[in-house]
Amino acid sequence: MAQKPRLSWNRQTLRPRHRFATSQGGVTEKQTIVVRLEHEGVVGLGEVAPSKLYGQTLESSEAALGGMAELIGNDPFRIESIIASCLGNFDDQRAAIGGLDSALHDWAARRWGVPVWRILGLDRPSVRTTFTIGVAEPDETRQKVDEALAAGFTALKVKVGAERDHETLSMIRSRFGGALFLDANEAWTPGEARRRIADLARYRPTMIEQPLARADWEHLRGLRDLGVAPIFVDESCQRPADVLRLANAVDGVNIKFTKCGGIREALRMIWLARGLGLKTMLGCFVSSSLAIAPALSIASLVDYCDLDGALLLADDPFDGIARDGSVISLGGLPGLGVSPAGAALKSHT
Repeated sequence: MAQKPRLSWNRQTLRPRHRFATSQGGVTEKQTIVVRLEHEGVVGLGEVAPSKLYGQTLESSEAALGGMAELIGNDPFRIESIIASCLGNFDDQRAAIGGLDSALHDWAARRWGVPVWRILGLDRPSVRTTFTIGVAEPDETRQKVDEALAAGFTALKVKVGAERDHETLSMIRSRFGGALFLDANEAWTPGEARRRIADLARYRPTMIEQPLARADWEHLRGLRDLGVAPIFVDESCQRPADVLRLANAVDGVNIKFTKCGGIREALRMIWLARGLGLKTMLGCFVSSSLAIAPALSIASLVDYCDLDGALLLADDPFDGIARDGSVISLGGLPGLGVSPAGAALKSHT
C-alpha cells in the first residue's frame, strides 16, 4: 500500500536588518513556520507567517496544521478540495492554510517538474516591488532611505500615522521623486483622516492605504472623494467576501496570503476585484523568500506589488528570487522556485 503524504513543520527565526515598525508597533525578531509536505519522494514547502491582527499565533497555526494533516488524504494533487476542507474547518487560521496551500502547489509543481506559475497558466513573474520604510527615528529613517535608493528601488512604501510624518516625508521627497505609497495601518479616525490626507497631498502619494480602523470602512468613500490619491484597504479586506463589501468604497485592495489563505483564495480575490473595477496589490508580512515566492508566482495578475518581506531581512534562509533594483523575479525552477539556504531545522509532526 502506498504511503500517505506526510506533513511536518518547524519554526524559523528571522531578523530584520533594521527594527521594523508601523503605527501599531514594531519587531526586531520574528518567528514563522516552515511547512513540509512529503509524498512519493518529492517534498513541497510553504511558510506560515501568523499575525495577531487576525487572531493567529505560532501555537494556533501549529494546532491547525495538525488538524489539516488528516484532510490531505492520499492525493495531494487535489489542492482545490483540500483547501476547501481546510477553510471549512479552520477558517480563522488562514495563515496556516496559506502555508499548506503553498506546500501543496510546490509539491505538485515539483512532481511535474515545472514552476508553479506555469501550472497556473501565468507569465513568468518579473514585477516591481515597493520597498517599505517603517516608522523610526529620523537618523534611522534617513539611513533606510539611503540604503533603498542605493539599492535601486524606484517605489517606496512609507508607514505613516506617527508624530514625525511630515518630517519623514519631507526628507524623502527631498531626495526621491518616484512612486510613494503611504500606509497608515488603521491609524486615524474618520475626521482625523480627512485632515491628514488633505495635508499629505503635497507629497504626491501614489496611493494611501488603510487610513481608518477596519470597522470604519463605510467612511472610506468620503476619503476617496477627496481626490488626493487612490484609497486602498489592507486590514479591512481579508477574504473574497470583503472585496464585494468594499467595492463601492475604495479604489483597490491589498491581498495577503496570511489573511486570505494562499494562492487559491488570492486568485478568487483578484478576479473579483477586477470584475468590480478595483485595483489590486499583493502584500506580505516580514517573512523569508519561501513566503514571498507563492505570491510572486501570481504577481503578473495584479497592479502593484509590496513583496519586500524577505528584502527587509539581515539574512534570508531561502534562495531563488532574483532582484534587479525594484524588480523581483522567478526563473524556471520547478515548484515555487526557492530552496533552503541554511541547515535543516528540527520538525514536528
